[in-house]
Amino acid sequence: MKKLFALVMMLCLLCTAAVAEDASTMNWSDVEPTLAENNQSGEFVVLDQLGLKVWLPEGLNAVEVSEADAAAGRLALFTDADQTAYLAVDAMNVEGMTIDQYYENAKATEGLSDVEMITVNGLNAVVYKSETMNFWSASLVDTNSNIINFVMGPASEEGSQLVFSIILASLQIAE
Repeated sequence: MKKLFALVMMLCLLCTAAVAEDASTMNWSDVEPTLAENNQSGEFVVLDQLGLKVWLPEGLNAVEVSEADAAAGRLALFTDADQTAYLAVDAMNVEGMTIDQYYENAKATEGLSDVEMITVNGLNAVVYKSETMNFWSASLVDTNSNIINFVMGPASEEGSQLVFSIILASLQIAE
C-alpha cells in the first residue's frame, strides 16, 4: 500500500491538470503518460464477464472470491499484500434502474459524499464516497439494469481518492 501512496504523491501535481480540465470527464489517455513518465508500473486486468478492463497499480493482486461472496454478486477482488487495501468488483440487477436514477438515489442517500456523475472513457458512472462504510465507489448501470460497482477502500487512507481516480480513469471496454 505504501507504494501506491508514493505514486499518489508524485502524481498529485501532474494529474491535477488533466482531471481539472473537465471534472465530469476522465480519460485514460490523459493519465497514462503521467504514469509512464514517473516509471510507475501496473497492468490492465480484463474482467471477461463484464467486457471491461481496468489498470491496477503494482501491489494490488487478484485473490480468489469465496463461493458465498460470488453468490452475493462479487465478480473480482484485488488486495495489497497485508490485505488492508482492496478493490472489489460487484454486480447486481435492479430491475428498471437507469444511471440517472442511480445518481439521484446516491445523492439522496445519507452517509454518501462527493456524489458525481462522470464519463470515463465513454462510460457513464456514478462516483461517491461512503463515509459510513469507508470506501470509494464507481457504479455503472448497463441497459439490462445491472449495476456494476467498483469499490476501493479504505477511503480514510491518505491519498486514497487520487489512487481511486487513477484506477477509475483506466476503466474502459476491453478490446
